[in-house]
Amino acid sequence: MIVKQPDISGINPVARIMPVLAVETIGSTTQELGDRATQFVKGQEYLAQVLSKVGDTAYNVKVDGVILKMELGTAAQAGQTLLLRYMQDSPVPTFFLAPMSSSNAGTTTDLSPAAHLIGQYLQEAEGAGASTRYEAAVVVSHSPKNTQVMAQDLKHAVTNSGLFYESHLSELVQGSRTLASVMQEPQNQNQSSSPLAALVSQQLALLENQSMAWHGEVWPGQKMSWDVYLQQRDTAGTAGQQASSEQQAEARPIASELTLHLPHMGKVSARLSLIDGRMRINILAEQAQTLDILESQRQNLAEAIVKNGQQLDALTVVRHD
Repeated sequence: MIVKQPDISGINPVARIMPVLAVETIGSTTQELGDRATQFVKGQEYLAQVLSKVGDTAYNVKVDGVILKMELGTAAQAGQTLLLRYMQDSPVPTFFLAPMSSSNAGTTTDLSPAAHLIGQYLQEAEGAGASTRYEAAVVVSHSPKNTQVMAQDLKHAVTNSGLFYESHLSELVQGSRTLASVMQEPQNQNQSSSPLAALVSQQLALLENQSMAWHGEVWPGQKMSWDVYLQQRDTAGTAGQQASSEQQAEARPIASELTLHLPHMGKVSARLSLIDGRMRINILAEQAQTLDILESQRQNLAEAIVKNGQQLDALTVVRHD
């Protein structure tokens, strides 16, 4: 969620907003944020109250009875009143910080140039109808039959997509990533603002949803959709005690789903789940002949996975939904 502030010439964007979870947590953070955002009406203004500071630049803010965690910069103060205008639901729920009349004006907030730039990118991406799904511009690999090369090519495509640029800058400072590799990413190429605006929108969607959605030509003539995300897990402990938030984060399974529409085998998907170092794989196919082929090779695939050092809990082949 984004909050935005005006200047003399008009409305300028600022930083993102995150939800504050209730004591009785139901569903994921992203789900709760989506549910709460539905109560806001586009174009309507809301008086918001800054309740308390919860970090260097983060504050609990009450908006129409809902408490949200907002990044407001360093000049915000508890007790401050804001006038927010709700603007959009996607790619993330977004507010503008509207001008306040003398009758309702509170303490003003100074926000960083970086936050303004992010907001401008989001506005541009929304105006261009940019998707929150990452669209690869080049073919990933020309060696689909060489599994090791294919895996490296796919890793390289995601690494250099620009989706994880800021974390790579941190690695550069720490000495674990080279300047040459960082310079290959889209943020350091000569691009117009539109592709960069779309990329910023996709980065925020990834951060908000804890999910990467990738689509592109995985080898010449073959498109693939690929999703990687953190699954929810029931973390209630024994004797009715609930695990800590840190333990919950560690216990959440990593899930990955690949979907291809193959010319002779039809639609085929592979759903993988990795938790505590153990893997579950579910392969789905639409065509009966494809199911027969995959089932006949299932045991060989399971053995190859184990031989490669993976701990495999289950490998199933079923008809596609």
